[in-house]
Amino acid sequence: MVNCKLNQIFLGEVASIQNYGAFVRIPGCASQGLIHKSQVSSAHVENVAEVLQRGERVWCKVISVGDDGKVGLSMKYVNQGNGTDLDPNGVDLQRDIQKKKTIGKYERKAIHLEAVLNTTCTKCGTVGHLSNDCFMSPDGKKYELIPENEEVVPLQSEENEKEKKHKQKKLKKKRKAKKHKQNTDDSGSDEKEVIKKKKKKHSKDQKKKKKRKYDSSFSDESSDDSSSSHDVKAHKQKQFESSEKRAKKCKHSKSKYPDR
Repeated sequence: MVNCKLNQIFLGEVASIQNYGAFVRIPGCASQGLIHKSQVSSAHVENVAEVLQRGERVWCKVISVGDDGKVGLSMKYVNQGNGTDLDPNGVDLQRDIQKKKTIGKYERKAIHLEAVLNTTCTKCGTVGHLSNDCFMSPDGKKYELIPENEEVVPLQSEENEKEKKHKQKKLKKKRKAKKHKQNTDDSGSDEKEVIKKKKKKHSKDQKKKKKRKYDSSFSDESSDDSSSSHDVKAHKQKQFESSEKRAKKCKHSKSKYPDR
């Protein structure tokens, strides 16, 4: 214990490793010193076993010696290569100590709202504001605040009712539009059917007219053919009769003049 002094630097051996730090053997002392995990490195160390191993030799600096014989050691204030002191004046050590104290003693204070003005209102008679800033009605009526639970429920119900009405209106509009489309489609289909029927009738009438014309023309041709055949027959009869007459004349002439 006599040989352990503050700011002393030595090369020690790691005796054991715990969750909160590592114990190091101090040469010339029977007791061991503790290196807290916050003093192992300038960077944050969560698990000391990942940085140090048992039996490893490290450079340490004595930063605290307690009345009960406990010795506090640090590695981050010593160069681990050659053992030089990185904080000879102890400035960084004091800064770290102050940070721990301020973090431990810091507490949030409760905010208390009090009246800003020590005056009484002439309208309502309450303390803390002037008559110009008073919200009391000129009739003297007073209104009580509605509890929060009663405020939320009707607002939600009103919003739900508004949404339902809006949805119902949309549905009605859609139904009307569908009916209108169906009516227009039906009327259009009816008109199409009427047009088709008219076209069919017109085509039938045209066919009938064509048939009539054809029949009439055929009858005229047949009548012409019959008349022409009748004329031919009459002409042939006339020729036959004329030839018979000639033959009779020739016979009569032979009978009169046989010598010729």
